[in-house]
This record gives sequence, C-alpha cells and structure tokens, in this order.
Amino acid sequence: TMILRLFSLAAMAAAIAASAFSEPRIALVIGNSDYTVERWKLDNPVRDARLMRAALKDLGFEVEVVLDADEDAMEDAFARFGSRLKEAGREATGFFFFAGHGVQSEGLNYLIPVDTVAYTEADIWANAPRLELLFRYLENAGNGANFIVLDACRDNPLPSAVRNTAGGLAPAARVRGTLIAYSTAPGAVAEDGNGKYSEFTLALSEMIGQPGMPAETLFRRVATRVEQRTGYRQQPWIESGLRGNEDFCFAGCETDEAARDEAAALAASLGSNDANVLKTFLAAFPKARGRSLVEARIDQLEGKGGAVPASAGRQLSGAQAEEDDPVESEQAEAPRLRTEGEVRAILGVDILITDMVKPWRKDVMQTVARAAVLARTDPDAETTRLMDDALFVFFDEGEDDLTEEARSNLSLFARYTAIPHTGGEEAGRLRVIAGCSKGERDGALCRQRAYVVERFLIAQGVPQAAFEASQSYGRYRPLEDTGFGVDEAMLNQYAMVEILD
Repeated sequence: TMILRLFSLAAMAAAIAASAFSEPRIALVIGNSDYTVERWKLDNPVRDARLMRAALKDLGFEVEVVLDADEDAMEDAFARFGSRLKEAGREATGFFFFAGHGVQSEGLNYLIPVDTVAYTEADIWANAPRLELLFRYLENAGNGANFIVLDACRDNPLPSAVRNTAGGLAPAARVRGTLIAYSTAPGAVAEDGNGKYSEFTLALSEMIGQPGMPAETLFRRVATRVEQRTGYRQQPWIESGLRGNEDFCFAGCETDEAARDEAAALAASLGSNDANVLKTFLAAFPKARGRSLVEARIDQLEGKGGAVPASAGRQLSGAQAEEDDPVESEQAEAPRLRTEGEVRAILGVDILITDMVKPWRKDVMQTVARAAVLARTDPDAETTRLMDDALFVFFDEGEDDLTEEARSNLSLFARYTAIPHTGGEEAGRLRVIAGCSKGERDGALCRQRAYVVERFLIAQGVPQAAFEASQSYGRYRPLEDTGFGVDEAMLNQYAMVEILD
C-alpha cells in the first residue's frame, strides 16, 4: 500500500505539472558516478541527475532516471527514450541529460558507462555508446524540438601514456531541430564541482524554471553564471538548430507579475543557506513549479539527503523511482501542496521568523539588485558569500528621502542583522554603496543617498564606528538587469547596506 500511495502521489504531481503545458514533454536523465576503475569515480553526477529530475518534473516532463549505468543500460535507455518520444507525437519535446565522463575520438563523442575498462582508444570505441546513436533515435522519433545537455568531459579517463583522444567533447554536426548544451567549450574539460553538484547543473537547475526566458537565452545566461562562479576556468557552449517562428521557454513564454514574483523568490531561496528561508518560500508559494527543488535543498541543508547508493545499471522510473530514491521517498510521504497555514502549524509558529525579520525576502527588486551585483562581483570575494544578508533601499527618481517601506526594512535590518553583526568582541563592519540612474544628472545625489541610509541606521543603534567609508557607483557603473525584465532606471536608484567580515 505504501508503494501504491507513493505512486499515486507521484502521478498526481506529474499530472498537475504537465497540465500547465500544451505539448508532451519527455526526458531521459543519466548520471554516472560509480565507475569500475577507481580513479575514474566522480562525486557529483548521480546527485546532478537527481537535481535535474526534480527541476524537469516541476516543468511538466515525464522523466526516466538511469543511475550508474553500464553500456547495455545506457543503450537500452536511449531506445526507450526514442520510443517514448515517437509515441508522444510530433509535438513532443525531448530532453536528454548526461552527467559523467565523456570523451571525443576522431571527431565523435562517446559517453562513458560505469563498467568501461579502457587502456586504449580502441577500448573506448568498443565499450562506450556514441552520441550519434542517440541522434538516430531522435531522428526516428521525428518530434519537433529536442534538447541535449551534456555535463560531461570532466576529464579524459584514459592513461596518459596511451591518450590519443582529444580533451573534452567535439562539436556535433547534426543539430537541426535540436539544441545541444555542453558544460564547457569544445575540447575543454569541465569541473566536477566543489560542492554537492557541478557548477553547470546547479546553474541550470536554478534558472530553467524562470518564466519568459527562451531556451537560447537560458543557456547563454547559464554559461555566464558558470563562468563567473568558476573564475572563467569553465566556459559552457551551445549549438542550436532549433527552428520555427515561436520561442521555446521551459517555464512558459508568457509572464505576468505573479510569475515574475515567484521566479525571483525561487532564485533568492535557492541561493540561501538558511532552511527557514526556503520554508518561507513554500509558505508563500504553495503551488510553485520549483517546489521539488526547494524541498530537495531543505533536505540537503537539514542533512536528510543521505548517501547515494551505487548500483550499476539501476533504472529509476515511475513508482520505482519514488520507492528507491531516499530524497524522493521522504518528500512523497506527505502531500506536497500545503497551505501557508499548514506550514506554519507544522513549524509550530504563528509567524515564520524570516517573515518577521526579513520581509524584503519576497521583494522582486531586492532579488534583481542582488543578482545584478553578484553578476559583476568576484565569486571568490568574501563579500560574495555575505551578499545574502545585504539590504537594498530604493528611492524615487531624483529623491533622497526614505519611503515608509524603506524605514521599516532598515529598522528590522538594524535590529536583527546590523546590530548583532557589529557588537561583541569580534565586531563586524558595514558598508553603504549607492547608485543613481543615468537620468539623474547630479552625482552628489548618489552620495547623499548613502549618507541618509547610514544616518538612519546609526539612529537605530548601529555603532558609527562600524561603517566603512560610504561609496557611490554614480552613473558610471550602473547595475544591469540579469533577465528579470525590470526597469533599470528604478534598479539604479538605490543604496545597498553590505555586510563585511
């Protein structure tokens, strides 16, 4: 009965997600970590595959997951994927994701199964499926649009003494009707990632659920984020053969204010290391498309994810996926679509702490401004790690007066963030950075905005000695919208209180 209940919940969730999109959506996700050869083992691909499954399920995809697959399991999965697409019809959209080792030889790309033991280039030819095989199944399916995402080429697994294959993957020649996204440029090597996920998969999962973003734009922005996070050591690449007069947007091309609010809140929540922030998102958006990602992130922060079991050729699909996957099983035991009141009851509080302390968490402009600052900040800088606690104050055009909302936010910020941070023996510091829009001619206005915010915080009890010299970006380094569609003039009429140390 437990398996049946898990299956019915999974089917219900899939039906709800699929109903939001007109075309059938079919996905195959493969993650290979537990390679037979010890030095080939990778930490993240299985976790990457599970993360992508959550992201794609939230977008209405029917997802089959294959973990730690040998050659037969990979080729069988290719065949099933092609059959499912063909059965779904010409309007179907296909999505293939692979995480693991990949190499090129004589211009052809090979995806390495976990059971491969290769000492020469010929061993790769004999024991690893070629990407060309997947193309044949897609051509036979005859559907209109396909996406192939390769978070592979993490290094060349052959011994260096016999390594004749080129580094990384080669560009594909057959791309009509298909967009191919590589985690790094042709011939280059991608990173497995220092955390629980690769940088490429993490960036894609964070951004794929944003409404109104065409696929080509999505992968371009994912590439930019990966470059920034890796210090340009890794530079993703795409080849697009998509055709037609209409854009394809994974989360829908039509946007409204509510959808933008949800997307901005989702991006902010996934970037937080505070589980309460993510729970606040679920309370505010109980039917969010990104719910699975948020729940998985909460489990990760609270230590519920557990170890990833290794089993060569294991396939996870439908009820079996819900039964075998520890993260998915825990999530499925309770209905996902809870009301805000139910979430508060579970947490045993009348008001969530983050609602009270940081009401600006749900404000779209805060998220957009934070993303704009991070886009031009060194990802290794100490202040980058602390940006989650920064507060932006926005001003009317040509004004330096604080609005009532700004006063309220600054008062809470002073009490719960600034004063605790700047008190005690290890006193921290603050910095106020202000900007003006291009239409505001008086550069002194920027400096005055910083001064007004600093004076207000001091009046609330923040030590004056805690402030470093205020800075003004003026009109010379304006913030740029990273894809949310906001008015950049409004975005640049701000003062940001930044936490240091």
